[in-house]
Amino acid sequence: MGGAAALASASAVPLAAAFGWQAALAACLIFALLAIMTWSGQLSRHTKPATGTATPPHGGKVWRSALAWQVTLFMGINSFLYYVLVAWLPAILTSSGLSPAAAGSLHGVMQLATAIPGLLLGPIVNRMRDQRLIAAAIGVLMGIALMGFIIAPAGAMIWSFCFGLGSGGGVLLALMFMGLRASSAHQAAALSGMAQCVGYLLAACGPTLAGKLHELTGSWSLPLSIGAVLTVVMIGFGTMAGRQHTIGSD
Repeated sequence: MGGAAALASASAVPLAAAFGWQAALAACLIFALLAIMTWSGQLSRHTKPATGTATPPHGGKVWRSALAWQVTLFMGINSFLYYVLVAWLPAILTSSGLSPAAAGSLHGVMQLATAIPGLLLGPIVNRMRDQRLIAAAIGVLMGIALMGFIIAPAGAMIWSFCFGLGSGGGVLLALMFMGLRASSAHQAAALSGMAQCVGYLLAACGPTLAGKLHELTGSWSLPLSIGAVLTVVMIGFGTMAGRQHTIGSD
């Protein structure tokens, strides 16, 4: 996912310069067509549940769990900030003096960096007693990156990479929490539904709110500063979610 997103980001400006923005946008249809072709073979494959499969219990207990809300808000804040940067990073960088081509390339760097935790995070988590330190480190990395865009925009390459690394690690850790913090497969499914429902609803608000703040203030400093404050909140929820507990014992 990170590699495909990086390719789309980095190639947008060169394609637009060579063929026009319509062609650059249309080029992204290749990914959708490939996805349709890959998935179409699954449409005719239906299997009935095995005899004796238990009916999933109602998920109400999860929605009343403090631990479930800690996982949910850790994921939600991470996704909120990621969507803001996905939507507005090129505009933030061009307002700092970078060319559109350079901004697109750094947007690709950020997207590519989100893929790195997929290779590293699993083995690290398996070696640790709990995940509090990892959750805190992810939030710190994202906070430093957001403040870096404000204080030292010349280091945008570093900040783009750090933010992508942190946010990619954040979403993966949140997905791991859905299994680690649940005491059964049914509970993990309920927690997954809750965290992704609330998390992506928060994420969907991010670009609009950040864009409105920029419109009102004429600067990206306030949206980025608020984002840095949110990373502190995210660290709090992440360290609580990272404790070695399961839903029902919290």
